[in-house]
Amino acid sequence: MTADFSRISSRPLPEDRLFRSEIVEDFIRGMSGKIKDPVIRRMFEQCLPNTLDTTVYFDDSNGQPDTFVTTGDIPAMWLRDSTNQVWPYLRFVNEDHALQKLFAGLINRQVKCILADPYANAFERDGVWERKYELDSLCSFLRLAAGYFNVTHDTEPMDGNFLHAVNKIIEIIFIEQNTLNKDSQGLLYQYRSRSGHLHPAVRLRGYGYPGKRTGMSRSVFRPSDDEAVFPYIVPVNAMAVVTLRGLSALLEKIYAFETLRLANTVANEIDQGILEWGIVDHNALGNVYAYEVDGFGSYLVMDDPNAPSLLSLPYLGYTKIDNPLYQSTRELILGEWNPFYARGKVASGITSSHVGVLDHY
Repeated sequence: MTADFSRISSRPLPEDRLFRSEIVEDFIRGMSGKIKDPVIRRMFEQCLPNTLDTTVYFDDSNGQPDTFVTTGDIPAMWLRDSTNQVWPYLRFVNEDHALQKLFAGLINRQVKCILADPYANAFERDGVWERKYELDSLCSFLRLAAGYFNVTHDTEPMDGNFLHAVNKIIEIIFIEQNTLNKDSQGLLYQYRSRSGHLHPAVRLRGYGYPGKRTGMSRSVFRPSDDEAVFPYIVPVNAMAVVTLRGLSALLEKIYAFETLRLANTVANEIDQGILEWGIVDHNALGNVYAYEVDGFGSYLVMDDPNAPSLLSLPYLGYTKIDNPLYQSTRELILGEWNPFYARGKVASGITSSHVGVLDHY
């Protein structure tokens, strides 16, 4: 007799779940009844609550909510991952006060992380786990804060430390707009391993390849945590444009007008840099977005299956899905002109240097 796995739950027992939201549970029950395919229904029932069940550590014993969200397979919190993990619950926060406190606690925790080290991408409860600078990590914090405010209009987490963190982010983005030359190397990010030694995998003594000033901001590592080839990652900079501009209503509400001015100034410079340097002429497809550029004329045509990515630009809010430039880029990404597009026997899709070209599946 074959077991019916579509009916077997792999969720922890209720008493072992880390965080519970009755609103989310009600939503799961209501939506499950509408999903006819048993495999898809089980996938939905297991996946939606997984972050709450297994990765959220919430505490408000010190009078301020604090939320630490592990990745699940690693006992550390990534700024990018933790934002994306709780994002599906944002729609419910006005119906569940406990869930609202969870979001406020994560904002508080990310503020603490950024003030401890704005160049780190992952954190333990009491320190840095990994110091791979990824611009999208900082953008993920901005997205979380603006998204929370836009839904709740709550400014309680946006205290002096929050504003300090936002200003620190803008400062870092501004610094990394500069070129890699002898005069600026003392200011720009340089990757070192946990032991403090220069990491041999990152070119040019941990700085990565040089770039000429474009208006975009440099990021040594991609959202996949892989080293970038060229310093200006186009979709990451696109996310920076969207998230910096997305702070407007929040910063106006807390009267942070100078920070608002700086955020918009940097966003406009980055956006102009994308328009001037991030669009390249492809021999077969015409104008497309490059994945990475250096400002000297070199560029990389590919995509990395993460968010931010070129494929996710409409999801991020940077462009419309019917934009001809995006459509040309999409055609490139999902076909033979993408060096990391794999066609296999049972599946096809985007890979990356993170996993290689898996053309044998």
